[in-house]
Amino acid sequence: MAFGEAMRARRKAAGLSLRALAREAHVDPGHLSRIEAGTRPPTTAIAEAVDVALDAGGALVAAAGRRPAARWRIGDDSWRHEDAEALALALVEQTPTPDNALRMAHEWLIAEPPQVYEVRAGRRIGAPTVEHVEQRVHQLRLLDDHVGGEETFALVTGEVTATADLLQSGSYAEDVGRRLLIALGELCQVAGWVASDAGRHSDAERLYLNGLRAAHAGGDRAGAANNLSSLSYQMANVGDPRDAVVLARSASCDAKHHTSATTRALLLERVAWAHARAGDAHACDRTLAAVERELEHQRPDGDPVWVYWLSAEEVEIMAGRCWTELRRPLRAVPILERATAGYGADIARETTLYLTWLAEAFVQAHEVDQAASAATRALRLARVARSDRATERVEVLRRVLEPHRGNVVVDEFEDVYRSTS
Repeated sequence: MAFGEAMRARRKAAGLSLRALAREAHVDPGHLSRIEAGTRPPTTAIAEAVDVALDAGGALVAAAGRRPAARWRIGDDSWRHEDAEALALALVEQTPTPDNALRMAHEWLIAEPPQVYEVRAGRRIGAPTVEHVEQRVHQLRLLDDHVGGEETFALVTGEVTATADLLQSGSYAEDVGRRLLIALGELCQVAGWVASDAGRHSDAERLYLNGLRAAHAGGDRAGAANNLSSLSYQMANVGDPRDAVVLARSASCDAKHHTSATTRALLLERVAWAHARAGDAHACDRTLAAVERELEHQRPDGDPVWVYWLSAEEVEIMAGRCWTELRRPLRAVPILERATAGYGADIARETTLYLTWLAEAFVQAHEVDQAASAATRALRLARVARSDRATERVEVLRRVLEPHRGNVVVDEFEDVYRSTS
């Protein structure tokens, strides 16, 4: 028996009108009427709510079933709203990889966020909806590991808008509202990072500040610090590094007694980078040592999910970047050579960035052949990374290598640059 028919039979057996059932399940009566008539499929959340209201013991949830991802196809003329819902569910069931990430990014753009149809349905927002939102936020983080900001800016900012609308228009208990605020704060941080990677620095600043406010309102001090610290990282790269030091230290100090050791290490890394960009070698060295001390007390079970990527290797790379920025190649080169050996095309953007710093450190050490070789590797990867940051770093490196034209390996780099432009 179809869900609508099963619901109608149980509703009548319980002596409830459609409007009364809608009130019990916190669902818009018009929407519920269409579900009962079979013209609209139920979402999992609505099926569960109706099942509870009619004391069906899971029978209605089973009748709703799980729509398989195979029901939708891009470009199919029969695309329907329920297909978008099925795609939205399918997207969070896949783990982004180098092979599927770009396809997932494009599919995400056409999948209506569950936040939208929960608002449209008019039902009270509960924990299952928030869990779905939280899951989508982390999925976008994982997608960002493999796809540059130029590809993902529209889909991530669309998710921010949908979640903000849910927060503004939905009906929910206080604890659910607090979780939505925290999720929105995390989502704004992801969106700010993506915007910055796409070269949209003013958008990134706005998103980081909104994320700071949302996290603070939700009582998430670590999330608020992460947004402020992320803004400091952008400022160190494209603004005044001295202002970046102030922001980064503020974020780190505020979170010092309220966050995990891994979180503190991440925040301190950005303090170190700001010091390096400001040219303060002593403060940078002192901060990098503090990062290592924090990692000695690392306990992953107490970490927020968004620090999943911070490893000993990543900390080493940040140290190498800092020493390159401070023109200390004897310290930078061994670190970056060791670290980049384990990176490849599966994370093209990060590998590109790390190779450009290695190449720059080689130039500082007067090892021009090795610099140009690393630069050529970075250039080839940058062409697939779709990242404004990666492209800009390659441009910086090209200017650094310009005085060495006439060197065979440098000229090969220039030939590859011209042939791929």
